Amino acid sequence: MQRRVWWQWLIVAVVVALAVFLRFQQIDAQWLTDDEWHAVHKALSGATYGDIALAVAEADFSIPQTLAYKWLAAHGGLDELGMRLPMLVAGLVLVLGGGRWAWRNFGATVGLGFMGLLAISPALVYFSRNARPYGLTVVLSWGALLALARWRNGHGVRWAWTYALAAVLACWLHMAVAPFVLAPLALIAGLDAWQAWRERRRAVMGGSWALGFGVALAVLLLAGLPMLLNTQALALRMGSDVPSLATWIGVWFVWLGTGSRVLVVLCLALALVGAGELYRRRPDVFRLALAGGLAALAAVYLSRPAWVHNPVTFGRYLLPVAPLLLLCVALGTGRVLAYPGHPSRLRTLAPGLMFIALGGALLVNGPSFEIITRPNNFSLHSWYQFDYRVRHNPMRTRFMALPEPPFWRQLAALPPRSVRVAVAGHALESYTLSDVRWQPIHRQQLWSAQLNGYCGGWHWGEAAPESGVRLKNAVSLADPASLRHAAIDYVVFNRWREGEMPDLASCIERFAREHGAAEYEDEYVVAFRLTGK
Repeated sequence: MQRRVWWQWLIVAVVVALAVFLRFQQIDAQWLTDDEWHAVHKALSGATYGDIALAVAEADFSIPQTLAYKWLAAHGGLDELGMRLPMLVAGLVLVLGGGRWAWRNFGATVGLGFMGLLAISPALVYFSRNARPYGLTVVLSWGALLALARWRNGHGVRWAWTYALAAVLACWLHMAVAPFVLAPLALIAGLDAWQAWRERRRAVMGGSWALGFGVALAVLLLAGLPMLLNTQALALRMGSDVPSLATWIGVWFVWLGTGSRVLVVLCLALALVGAGELYRRRPDVFRLALAGGLAALAAVYLSRPAWVHNPVTFGRYLLPVAPLLLLCVALGTGRVLAYPGHPSRLRTLAPGLMFIALGGALLVNGPSFEIITRPNNFSLHSWYQFDYRVRHNPMRTRFMALPEPPFWRQLAALPPRSVRVAVAGHALESYTLSDVRWQPIHRQQLWSAQLNGYCGGWHWGEAAPESGVRLKNAVSLADPASLRHAAIDYVVFNRWREGEMPDLASCIERFAREHGAAEYEDEYVVAFRLTGK
């Protein structure tokens, strides 16, 4: 085996190690936030398996994901890592599978470059770590599209079955990807119908139409029927928003994972070149992906889902486009720097050096370095993920306007990760979790202090262990054993949201009666020391 092949495999190992690190670093410490709670709430709502299988709610949840949660909660428990593991695996499959496919079709340099771009993409890393089905649907969508292309190119009926399985499962997980996975088959079926009409031969259209009928029937039964039975709930999520010009500008920063305008313009220029290269070398994949992307875009404008005017939401609905964009960037880079005018050695080295420089620039000008700081319980927080352009991120504006509680500076004087702090006075949404700003200051590990069963009524974003959900990053104030088991040193109540949480004052009063006076109190926080008194 030639020396250069060993170097190529060494690069693969480095890229895979980087992909694993970015996806798994501190994954066991991440709090469940935002939409990750939708499936948990539904699984714990008392609904039967049959109810869940036929349900659609205003708070969007994935039916198969919720069914799995309900089963896991009833059999040995469900925790944060278990919820996220399928997406983590899917994220690595995308990196390995996408790089291998590009290598086989466009050569080692493009394949390695594409693998590297997939590995470091902040959006793809985020959806690999998030307990929502998007990481799975991206892999299934592209697996379906490439399987359809192979079947169309005469590689056997097993690829038709592969397409059918991947397409149906992707749609069942989340119907937002249905246009992307079904439109390519509709295009093929339409072309076959046109050819059959011209040639007056029905046999021409038999295969694609039979496949289309079977896939459409399965999607209708699994994903369409619940929507038809819950039109009122579905209507609450639709007809609300449309993308604006600002949305269209912002989505490129989301897909490319940077806040730098220069890098976005450079990558889009490379992607334009790469799109021509993809059309020249794999026109079948280009046409199918274009059909899927345009259909997904049309579906957004027709359905007008809630919050789609935000670039991150728009980008999420069109998430399968992100790998396509990165593939075009990789192809464009390889094409621009490998034209025949270069000397032979330069043609070999220039694209590789450009990929290293481009990847490094994207990492430096993206959120990755900030996210991997330790400790960090909030890598999925909108502080990092809502918009990679800091000045366009409303979470940054919201929390930077808050005065800094002096208590956190007191903890900063202690060694990092030397005390364990449980924080109460928040909800599941990112905009209530101001700790994302304070943690880089005090550098202590945090737990979510749950209030259910302790004071007030029901608090969203909480799940008791007896429900079968055993959150590793939460403790219950109603269960002193929970605090002891986690070896909590401080319980801190955030008072800046006291007006939004009318029972928080009574919670603080009860905790003071049971555990003694607060060690620190001001208008922002009330902190109780549990150990070392």
